[in-house]
Amino acid sequence: MNNLRMWAYAMIATGLINWDYQRAQSNIAIHSLAIVVPGFLLLTSTFVPSLKASLQKKSVQAIWFVIGAAALAYAFIN
Repeated sequence: MNNLRMWAYAMIATGLINWDYQRAQSNIAIHSLAIVVPGFLLLTSTFVPSLKASLQKKSVQAIWFVIGAAALAYAFIN
């Protein structure tokens, strides 16, 4: 579970750093929230007991890996 939490923290931190460095651009809030929101959802789901069981599945972890990788790639490319 700690790996998923670290993955979530990485998405949240990257999104907030992206927001700070690019604050002069228009619509940066939307771009940064596209990175922060998935991280926040993943982080909160690691603390909800009913969702913890589903996060133990390898398929769900793979889906979150793809979502996180896409969000982080979007942060670095944007």
